[in-house]
Amino acid sequence: MDDKNKKAIAIYDAIAEEYANKFDPIESDDDLIFPNTFLSYLEPEMEIVDLGCGTGFSANYFVKNNMRVDGVDLSKSMIAIAQRNYPKIIFHLDDIRQFKSDKMVDAVWAGYSLFHFEQKDFEDTLKRIKTYLKLGGILGIAMQEGKGEVEINEPFLSGEKIYIHLYIKEELLFILKKYGFEVVDQKIKKANIDYEFSFNKILLIAKHLK
Repeated sequence: MDDKNKKAIAIYDAIAEEYANKFDPIESDDDLIFPNTFLSYLEPEMEIVDLGCGTGFSANYFVKNNMRVDGVDLSKSMIAIAQRNYPKIIFHLDDIRQFKSDKMVDAVWAGYSLFHFEQKDFEDTLKRIKTYLKLGGILGIAMQEGKGEVEINEPFLSGEKIYIHLYIKEELLFILKKYGFEVVDQKIKKANIDYEFSFNKILLIAKHLK
């Protein structure tokens, strides 16, 4: 793990409680449009891996919508909160670039996690996902829209900067196609609260075809 990734994990460890207090109560239709779009491609009782699950909000939301979910995150503080708040869900403290599920799953959700990696790591993670996502399975990724690599102010930790790799939609479509994923749905929404990153958000729903 390089210095940028170590710093990102240290930041998430430091802000975990405040992050949970701000984001976990979110329940408006606008805020939930990305996970709800993802769920619309699934059937009840399907197996999901939530990569970069953070404090467990999305994993719990999927469980409340009749899914079976494992969460994965490398922040010890985030995982501790997830295990405390949602004790019936299995959470793994692991690097999502190296995580390997012990079962083949129907869907993978990577909500706002893959943009903290350089592009090579992002692509390597896609290759890793293919080892445990069933053919025909669904991948949902939420990314920050823009161009290139930036270090920006962390909204929850004054004075600290965090690394983000921005992508335009066409770049993401190309990368997903390169690794055998066919995009079947896409959405973009604007940042609407002052403690989230200010970029537009891109959701891509893709099917694992080969």
